[in-house]
Amino acid sequence: MRYLYMLFAVILIAGTGFAQNVTVQDYKVPVSTAKILRLTGSYNFAQTTDEVTTNVTSNNANATALFRYFYSSLPFAYFVDIDAVGGKNFAEFSHDISIRPSVRKYFADDKDWFGFGALDLRHANTFKQIESNITVGGGYGRYINATALAKAVRIESHLLKEGVITARLPKETMIKIANIIEREDEYRGVFGDTYEKNWYEDIEKEMRATGLLQGGALGAMGILRTQQVLKGINERVNERFFGWDVTAGVLFNLSTRDKSPTNSPALSLGGRFSNPIGWNSQVNAYANMNTPFDSTFFKSVIVTAGVDYFYELGNKINFVAGYQLNFIKRNTVFLPLNEDSYVDHAISAGFIFYLENNINLGIQSSLNRSGLLKVTDFRTSVSLQYNVF
Repeated sequence: MRYLYMLFAVILIAGTGFAQNVTVQDYKVPVSTAKILRLTGSYNFAQTTDEVTTNVTSNNANATALFRYFYSSLPFAYFVDIDAVGGKNFAEFSHDISIRPSVRKYFADDKDWFGFGALDLRHANTFKQIESNITVGGGYGRYINATALAKAVRIESHLLKEGVITARLPKETMIKIANIIEREDEYRGVFGDTYEKNWYEDIEKEMRATGLLQGGALGAMGILRTQQVLKGINERVNERFFGWDVTAGVLFNLSTRDKSPTNSPALSLGGRFSNPIGWNSQVNAYANMNTPFDSTFFKSVIVTAGVDYFYELGNKINFVAGYQLNFIKRNTVFLPLNEDSYVDHAISAGFIFYLENNINLGIQSSLNRSGLLKVTDFRTSVSLQYNVF
């Protein structure tokens, strides 16, 4: 038994020696920002041939664009989300575009209460006009983009493995390095095309101050590993967010998709949560509900909720999965089944392979169960994605 205790002690000491000194919740910054633009395309062609004829059974193409802009400071924050889908199936073209800008003003720098306004615009090929809604209200919570700290942790792991540093860097140093990483645009604006020299030197300076840097310099290997992470060379560090918020407001319908009279104002409730699990994975969850301020209050309800998850299997391979639920309840029944509500379910899972700096290969399967008739649809797709920034 004594040897067993000694074994546990050795494991504990070893684990403590190599344990990460910083957690994502340690990253508190006055300004947090992120910008993402991803383009994805796919094409499918199939035909059958016999002795007499040749028939094309599939000839379709699809393209998607995703844009996210996130800015959060102590007194002010705003978000811009754009999702666009376009496709062609034989001679038929389709599109579906959603634009959702929002802004929030915090009542005090050291408090998380805020007022907000959000605009939601959508148009699809089946619409007669743009469908638009505006929501105003208040909420509580705050989001922090900790991607810079995730990059600092990735750099530290490489440097420790290569023997460039002798131990994990202190938490305070990691946060200072992350702040330098996040200020890349500032370095570019001050120093121009050669900004990377000053950028890397300031990172090296923080490491040198700890006394853990072998020979007092990053050296060729240290600079190479740092550059690979920061410039996305054979590396991919996914966006890391942590925080939560809840909102309550009034949704005003400005225009409908079919040019019918606008709907009554509605109560809008929402919430979302994001948190990395360790340094290799991230989970995001959200839920939104609205119901009209009229005789159908809580008799007509629309609820959307979902969760997504990714895990970094390696520097260039990610596992991704997601689930979304839509609940629709009306004051009148849906014909022909005489039901007043139904639920849609959508489950997806797949892998993303980062081929080159900004080019990704995606393999994904999805299972959807939707509508009153509970139609089940299973799909598998392979796509190429380009990360513009």
